[in-house]
Amino acid sequence: MSLPLHCYDDNGRIKPPLLLMFALIFFARSVVVFIASLSFRQDGSLLLSIFYPDKYQFYLTLLGSLLSVSVLFLIGFREKIWKTGRARVFVALPVLLAIICAFDLGLQLYIIAQQGYLFSWPMATIFLITLLIIWYLLLSKHLREILRDWQASV
Repeated sequence: MSLPLHCYDDNGRIKPPLLLMFALIFFARSVVVFIASLSFRQDGSLLLSIFYPDKYQFYLTLLGSLLSVSVLFLIGFREKIWKTGRARVFVALPVLLAIICAFDLGLQLYIIAQQGYLFSWPMATIFLITLLIIWYLLLSKHLREILRDWQASV
């Protein structure tokens, strides 16, 4: 056992870290904004226009967020996936995480270029958080152990 006991579930498999879940929710931020705009009674498009002035940017970020949401569902339903014998899907987890990070980083660079490379605190904060998440995903021992454990159960 390379991790503390609280990192394992009842079946002896490693549980995903909370930071991974927060990272995936961060990458799915356009879905969160979209759901919030649907629940906004007065004018939902006003809330969307605050976060995404250009509709094209919103649609692009929504496309990237769908992959992040699908990985969240994949991790959330891992027990059912193991019980049905379809655990081979977890072999693709590092590739999916890399695609999510690359897509989000590229999309942010595209949005910054569309704004004329002008500095803005919200974009700088989002860019910094994305870089910190990528750094975490690359250096996390917990995540490496999860990928090794989940791929060994295939």
